[in-house]
Amino acid sequence: MQQLTGTVGEGGANARHDVALVQAMLVVTTRPSALDPKQSPYLDKIDGDCGNHTKDAIRQFQTDQVFVDPSGRVSRMVPGATPGLVREGDVTCTKLLSAVPAAFKDLRVLAKSKIVYVAAEGAARNAAFNHANQLTFQPQFRSSVISLLSRMFDAFGIAIDVCEAGDRRTFQTQYELLTSRRNVTNAGPGESNHNFGQAVDLGFPGLRWLREDGTPVENESAWLHQLDPTQTARDDALIFWNTLRQSGAQVGLFRGPESDRPHLQAWSDVGIDMANRLAAHLTRVGKMRWTGRSQRYQCDLGFGGRFFDVGSATQIWSRQATITVEVLSQARKQNPAPSARTAGRPSPAVATAAPPKVTVDDVAAMRDALRADFDASDGSWQTWTAR
Repeated sequence: MQQLTGTVGEGGANARHDVALVQAMLVVTTRPSALDPKQSPYLDKIDGDCGNHTKDAIRQFQTDQVFVDPSGRVSRMVPGATPGLVREGDVTCTKLLSAVPAAFKDLRVLAKSKIVYVAAEGAARNAAFNHANQLTFQPQFRSSVISLLSRMFDAFGIAIDVCEAGDRRTFQTQYELLTSRRNVTNAGPGESNHNFGQAVDLGFPGLRWLREDGTPVENESAWLHQLDPTQTARDDALIFWNTLRQSGAQVGLFRGPESDRPHLQAWSDVGIDMANRLAAHLTRVGKMRWTGRSQRYQCDLGFGGRFFDVGSATQIWSRQATITVEVLSQARKQNPAPSARTAGRPSPAVATAAPPKVTVDDVAAMRDALRADFDASDGSWQTWTAR
């Protein structure tokens, strides 16, 4: 059981998290049948506020189980116990802990939160470790993810786990997520750290937190849909996410966009344009030269001359690059010789001394060639560099 950080009750410090923890114990603990045949709980609500009902419940518990002689009939003062107050390690706290049912013996609460939860067991932690080890990450990054799983369990008793599609994503998976209208990403194929095994989405599947009446939630999702049905990440839900992010920072990980709560990555991309990094990777592993900025891409189309706008990563991946007959004709005229990168290789865009008229089939072939460089980048994801 988590220790109290201060006193709770009449005249106590009554920090929100301490109050909630004591309230949870009083909610799940019932009065002795000899004193109450109905075995009613001492308290009916967990709200983090030490009001009169909570203070009365503390006193009732003390009357029943602290300030009473062995016969159970005579009230008496007890050294180490203060009427109306619970203090870590005192008689009241010790008695209350021993009265809590076995199913709730390890209750926890995060600082400043009122959401009390049951600590996860080692089996859940081990399952999360095994899951992470089966997924695709850069090796060094995987070690950091495992360190974070350990820290969250050891420090808070929470078994976090990798979310669905939360490890390395292929460019195709990234494309499907972006176009799914689920609002889970704004990055196109090749524009996410996930595409290169250097990002992870982590969540809280199976977190057994207690509702106000002490009933444990048994089917919490990784994204805390039970605790946060509107997915606005306010109040207590935000405390869980911030705890995850802060713990990530302590093992050397970095958070992504503020709204992407489960996301942590291997490096800080503040001030970095991911389109620029993808373009550098495309140039290195593909057959053409690329530049990129603000999710728009330009390419020399394999001619080694000027760059032409070819659209977004999503357009290129879906073979809808912004190449037209007019653009390809202009590229052939202004760049009459193929670049060294494409010389001697089959290419729909290689020019001759007298370039033939460009057709719609040539445009389609160029779109395929652009996609082929993206495929090469996807296949060489392990060689991508952050800077």
